[in-house]
Amino acid sequence: MELVYRRATVDDLELLTETRIIVLRAANKLSDEVDMSEVKKQSYDYYKKALDEETHIAYLVFDNDEVVGTGGVSLVQVMPTFHNSTGKKAYIMNGKTII
Repeated sequence: MELVYRRATVDDLELLTETRIIVLRAANKLSDEVDMSEVKKQSYDYYKKALDEETHIAYLVFDNDEVVGTGGVSLVQVMPTFHNSTGKKAYIMNGKTII
């Protein structure tokens, strides 16, 4: 196995959305019968906006041509504090193997 890590771009919207649904089904023990169409649409819209605005960084992990993992970081802005004068924070998401 030779893993290749690649930062996702807007060209990966479909792949990111599909892997997100796979991860959510696994994490929440949801069967394929559970309707995820609204979550899928909202995830696609989120990725499209966030990747364009650079408020989300996503990585895809490949073994040859097969996606075997994914992960992401959401960059958020909160009220500034004494210890964080910019208010910038990062939320690490997923980091899941999907095979």
